Amino acid sequence: MHRKTLLGLIGVLGIWLTAGLALPFVNVLDMFTPPQLMAFRGFLTALMAFIGLRGVIGQVDKYTYLIALTMPFATLGLFEGIRHWGAGPTIIIITATPLVNLVIGAFLGRRVSVAAVVGLVMVLGGVSLAQRGGQFQWAGFLWTVFGTIMNGILYEFFARALPALQTDSAQEKLRKQLAKCFWACMGMGALGLVLSVGVSWAPIAEPSTALLVFGFVFVGGLLYWLSNLIAFENLPTTEASVLAQGETPAVIVGAAIMLGEHLALVQWVGVVIALYGAWYLSRWLSKQAIQEQQVV
Repeated sequence: MHRKTLLGLIGVLGIWLTAGLALPFVNVLDMFTPPQLMAFRGFLTALMAFIGLRGVIGQVDKYTYLIALTMPFATLGLFEGIRHWGAGPTIIIITATPLVNLVIGAFLGRRVSVAAVVGLVMVLGGVSLAQRGGQFQWAGFLWTVFGTIMNGILYEFFARALPALQTDSAQEKLRKQLAKCFWACMGMGALGLVLSVGVSWAPIAEPSTALLVFGFVFVGGLLYWLSNLIAFENLPTTEASVLAQGETPAVIVGAAIMLGEHLALVQWVGVVIALYGAWYLSRWLSKQAIQEQQVV
């Protein structure tokens, strides 16, 4: 397998694991509002990235600043959607993010592979089956659709911001990833803080709560966004967007394990179908990389 493709798939696996561990806790930490969680996640993750950069951020491009403007709203839509009508229906609609990328790609004249479409259909069908039932809620639906659109736009900027060059050392590639993470999370924290004016922060004084918040930030913040950056720097945008949706069944499984949410047999079948869809696309990517190597 081509090294670039392998790195991209490792990044995708990181997205699945970190999302599955972190997102169920948006409703566990219900003593805080979604904007407060954004402020925690944003500023603490930015601090971790700043430490990793040793205080030297360096030059960034316009797409990095666009990430900083877009990611806060994508996160706000996600968190508000989960808080209003739960992680299940929210994550189903968020899974449709690749549709935004397919539309953008078609508008820009980008080739859309059959494998991307097949993989997307499998993932969407699987998670829909896995989340059967529930009640419709307009506020949650609208917040989630808003987050989905912003998420698709964010994916486009990920692929363009501070791209890794062949001549870059491993240290320089890491610096670029941390710089993008820093600015994106500063934007998230700033929006969260502005929307949290007049809200009580007292629960953070509890040691157990502070520990939960730190774990949520480290896994769902720093590790999650580094995984996204690695995936989208090393895989085509449309395919990476579809593969990233494997975080949906990961969140479902994570909620079942950590929060004791029961899944019926038909729901487990949906999880398996969704995972197979993501695997189908990853296998296609591997074959494409091998063919490219043979041509070279």
